[in-house]
Amino acid sequence: MKYTCWGAAKQVTGSMHLLQLDSGYTILIDCGIDYEDKTNKEINARFPFDVKQIDVLILTHAHIDHSGNIPNLVKQGFKGEIICTEPTAYLLEKLWIDSVNIQNSNNKRNKSARLYGFKEVKASNEQVFTLPFYERFELNKNVAISLHEAGHIIGAASVRLEIDEEGEKKVIGFTGDLGNPGSKLIVNAVSMKNLDALISETTYGNRHHQEKRTPEEVLIEHVTNTCIKQDGRLIIPAFSVGRTQAILFTLKKLFNEGKLPSIRVFADSPLALASNNIHNRYSHYLNSETQDYKRDNDGSLFDFKSLYLVEDANDIEDMELYRDSCIIVSSAGMLEGGRIQHHISDHIQNPLCTILIAGFCSPGTLGAQLLMGQSTIRIKGKDKYVYAKVLQTDVFSAHPDTIGLQQYFEQSNSDKLKTIFFVHGEEMAMYDLKEVLTEDLRNKVIIPNRGEVFYL
Repeated sequence: MKYTCWGAAKQVTGSMHLLQLDSGYTILIDCGIDYEDKTNKEINARFPFDVKQIDVLILTHAHIDHSGNIPNLVKQGFKGEIICTEPTAYLLEKLWIDSVNIQNSNNKRNKSARLYGFKEVKASNEQVFTLPFYERFELNKNVAISLHEAGHIIGAASVRLEIDEEGEKKVIGFTGDLGNPGSKLIVNAVSMKNLDALISETTYGNRHHQEKRTPEEVLIEHVTNTCIKQDGRLIIPAFSVGRTQAILFTLKKLFNEGKLPSIRVFADSPLALASNNIHNRYSHYLNSETQDYKRDNDGSLFDFKSLYLVEDANDIEDMELYRDSCIIVSSAGMLEGGRIQHHISDHIQNPLCTILIAGFCSPGTLGAQLLMGQSTIRIKGKDKYVYAKVLQTDVFSAHPDTIGLQQYFEQSNSDKLKTIFFVHGEEMAMYDLKEVLTEDLRNKVIIPNRGEVFYL
């Protein structure tokens, strides 16, 4: 069989992996939007393979850099099933609709620049087929799949494929995005066993999570410094699915336990609000601590007295007219699109404002520019001075660091495992991670280029 990495090769976004069996049966794992290769305007519009030849698509999780180009795949002729977990399926429609709205907003005068529309979202939803974790499912007489908990966001899965070719059985594993052990809300990742080849994310391959304090301690510090000691605003850019829920859950605990005074919290992301509902509905997919808290309190993971949900134009107006100190949690996490750009534009020149970036920002994104310490940024077509304080924390990280990745590889390793492909990470991070592995694991590592073909 042939494996080709068509996305997230030596970069973090645009995950897309093609597996072609000798029989001709073709599997695509993930189909995400590429935010980094801005030199190629067609990178998301055109696929480097015959879309109609794909038999099945397996989706690890709902984040747009893994799922965002699926409606375009359907638009161009893909007719097969889209396999994922049930929480992922419910998140997909919300994320795809949000993607369409962003495309329509960014390309008002150039409709041809839009990748897809609501018609393709509807068609894609009709092709979704869900599987529970750990249930072995036969795609055909020679291929079986099982989904394993990846621990990244709710419903995130690693993919284990058992493939029989001419009487020889091979097992291929795709981690998808792994979670940081001990994360708020989310279960820990479960390693896959008895693999011949592993395709693994390496997002934090050369980084150590620096924050040793709890999420509660970190938020208390930043809220105190920005909103209590001064009449400022704490703006937290956060992905609508996953990180926003972890932050709101932590704030709820702090307010309910009386560890913070009554400060208004605006949750400004319609997509995040929909994701909140999905987390409540599928709380049995979350970790035991979260399930216990939900049961022992009011049955909701995120609602609390000082939380204000921004759902319509009136809510937006109320938020903009509010003059007291407050906390604003808004998407997107890398500051690329979404409501967060409005808040950054309005407050970047406010020295009483703190922008707390709660995760990884890919090179070239607005979030990465702010973290570089630039004195000016260009946002919404205007150049603005940066007077606000820009800080970063990894306490809500949804990825394992270099130690976590090494531990995962050790748990997955066996004499049977021949190859580990590093994907979904910056090139330097991949090579740094390779160097710190044990000799046995290091000798198994391959770092593919985009479009490079490997025979497994």
